Parts: sequence; structure tokens; C-alpha cells
Amino acid sequence: MPVKDEVYIRDAVAADVEAITLLMGDLGYPAQPDEMQPKLKNIFAHPDYRTIVAELDGEIVGFSGLMRGFSFERSGKYVRINSFVVKGTARNKGIGKLLIKASEDWAVEQGADNVVISSGNRDDRKAAHIFYQKSGYAIKSSGFFKQL
Repeated sequence: MPVKDEVYIRDAVAADVEAITLLMGDLGYPAQPDEMQPKLKNIFAHPDYRTIVAELDGEIVGFSGLMRGFSFERSGKYVRINSFVVKGTARNKGIGKLLIKASEDWAVEQGADNVVISSGNRDDRKAAHIFYQKSGYAIKSSGFFKQL
């Protein structure tokens, strides 16, 4: 039986779709489970992707969506954290640190030279950006987006 207030980090499974959907809302991307299910099915089936969740007292309170790839501008592999969120009521408990560590551990296992975090430049992300910097990440680039 799990110890109260103990955080478990594990791979996400199909049964986690509802919890991940709720967390995507916390991240600023509200969705419904029937929208997320096919996305997660594709992600879970692809060998270059991994999704890990943080569970606290039996509840999924955070996740990290990872993707490995090759770089055009430098040698070697990298891992990109495409989605990273800890539920608002579960923040400041060390859960984000555990998820970052698990993400970095996977990157090392993949032979990656670096980890990149995708995070929009929005006012509601300031605390996240401070957390990333305290975790050793530097502000590196700016990107652009076009809906097709």
C-alpha cells in the first residue's frame, strides 16, 4: 500500500487519459478525453516518445511529455520536453523536480546530449520559467508558429 504523501513516477498508460486531459487544461490547453485519447494512442505507440506521470496519494498530479530526436545544428541526440505540468494544488511539493529528474534520466538513457523544454512566452508561465531556470535550464531561443 502506498505511503501517504509519497510521489510515484511511472510511465503513463491508456487508462491515464482522463487525468492527462485535466492536466492539459491546467497547462492552458483544455480538451476532452475523447480528443486526447487518439493523441495519446499515437504518442504511446511511437518509440521516440515517452510520457511519464507523477502520482500522489493515488492521484495523477503531473506529467512530462518527452520526444527524442536528432539535431541539425549540432551532433548527437536531444530530448524535448513538449508538455510539462504539475497540478496547481500540488505545486511546491517537489513533484516538478522529480518529473524533471525522471525526464533527464530518460534523456541520458537515450544517449542525448541535451534537453530542451518547450514553454510559451506567456504571463501565466513566469513561475514555470523561474522553475526551469532554477533547475539549470537557460533561456535559449524564440520560436514561431503558423496554423495550417
